[in-house]
Amino acid sequence: MPILGIIASSRKGFSATGGNEVKTVGSFRYHIFTSNGTFSVSSGTSSCSILVVGGGAGGGHSRSGGGGAGAIEGLTTQTLGAGSYTVTIGNSGAGATGETVKGGSGGSSSFAGTSTITANGGGGGGSGANLAGANGGSGGGGAGSTTGGAGGTASGSNTNAGGAGQSNGGQPFRGGGGGGATGAGATGAASGNGGAGKLLTDFDANFTSANFTSFSGMTRMSAGGGGGIQALDATPAGSGGTGGGGNGGPNNTTGSPATSYGSGGGGGGGNDGTSRAGGAGYAGLVIVRYSV
Repeated sequence: MPILGIIASSRKGFSATGGNEVKTVGSFRYHIFTSNGTFSVSSGTSSCSILVVGGGAGGGHSRSGGGGAGAIEGLTTQTLGAGSYTVTIGNSGAGATGETVKGGSGGSSSFAGTSTITANGGGGGGSGANLAGANGGSGGGGAGSTTGGAGGTASGSNTNAGGAGQSNGGQPFRGGGGGGATGAGATGAASGNGGAGKLLTDFDANFTSANFTSFSGMTRMSAGGGGGIQALDATPAGSGGTGGGGNGGPNNTTGSPATSYGSGGGGGGGNDGTSRAGGAGYAGLVIVRYSV
């Protein structure tokens, strides 16, 4: 899914189309893109501020790491006049379906205005046989084992590293959490929880589910996924980061998918023949706002 952009003061006569949800709230008109598209300006010129959210990554497979969140780049001012501006929404990363591959990393989102603003997708969660989480916007969590996998590193704005997988001489083996917009993923030795997401209203007080159906059920975006666990007792798997990260899978259970823009999926639990797949991430977002 998507990117996020905002247009801040408009001159009289500014006219634009494009987006999956277009709505005026207060003194602003919003164009929300949840799929690839074009922001087309037919007349006028406006000073624009653009926000871009990369796609969330998928969780790993078997005692695995949670997926990392997509970066949030935003509120960069651009002056847009008549023309067509390409919006690209970063895809959601798929959960890993085998322990020899990582969870899929999220796709990069971008807004091609007077210059191109790009937000990196999150790094996929590490799986039981390849261990390390992938680097990304926020990094994916590493898988747990006797050695433990490293968490992925972060790059871009509003990003954090993934947590390392648990390392010890026996069960439970728990993966690290994926990094989120406001915090790093926890190590598997701690909780394996994903990093928390960023409040939507931190960017614009109008970004609520009451105003936009695109935000239905959401209060945050870009949360990390929780790590999965191999444990035959009641030891819990990692929880998804606050704001939409997928929960890690308990023993022999799949990771949960992410539920908000840019968030990572939970890592799958179990090991060997009873290991389970990771949960999918959530796509990116783009919004354009201008005064009316």
